[in-house]
Formats: sequence, C-alpha cells, structure tokens
Amino acid sequence: MPDSDNSIAAEAPSTLIRISKVGIRTILAPTAPLSIKNIEELTVVFKDCVQRPNSEIILDCKSAKFMDSAVLELLLHVHNDLKNNGGELKIIGLNEICRDILYATRLINVFNVFSDINEAIRHKS
Repeated sequence: MPDSDNSIAAEAPSTLIRISKVGIRTILAPTAPLSIKNIEELTVVFKDCVQRPNSEIILDCKSAKFMDSAVLELLLHVHNDLKNNGGELKIIGLNEICRDILYATRLINVFNVFSDINEAIRHKS
C-alpha cells in the first residue's frame, strides 16, 4: 500500500513494521516490542529484504521497547545472511534496555549499531 513516504510492501503488508526505501536502503521501523509473539511476521519481512543482493537494511528500533532472545537469534541470522550476500544490517535508535541486552549477550560486538539514521548512512562497511 504505497503512500507519501515511499513505503514498500513485503508479500503481505506488515502491521508490525513500517517499511520504507531510501535509495538502496530498506528501513524497517517496528512499532511494537520485538518478541517471540511477532517473530513470524518479522521473519517474513526480513526474508523478503534479505533476498535482494547487496541489501542494506536499517532497523530503526526507537519504537521497540524490548527485544527477546528469539528476535536476537533472528537478527543474528539476518546479519549473517546479508553479510554472505554482500549486504549489511544496521541497527539504530536503541533504548537503554535494548542496548543493555546487546551488551549482555555481547551481540553489540557483532551488529552494526548506530545512534541515528544519519550516522548509519554515513558508515561504509
């Protein structure tokens, strides 16, 4: 369902994630906590994005209050799939809880985490 922010749709429109394109980048902005409750919808959206070669996905987490271990595992798979396909996953807008979760799991050292979209766009892998 296209609108003024150039949204793109996966196979089925997501109710959980706002999807938009900025140049070669796909920006995914979850509107709810990232948890096992919505892992199926997240998987569909990510799978659609990962299939494109040299994809750059920016996951904007500013509206996601929490992420659980199921989502961390999904993000790790997405990160690896993108990396193997010439792409990259960038994560922005983490709140303190989500940032602490990444520190506690040491995934902060694996993922490309940035404070905002401008920093993520400027960063070249």
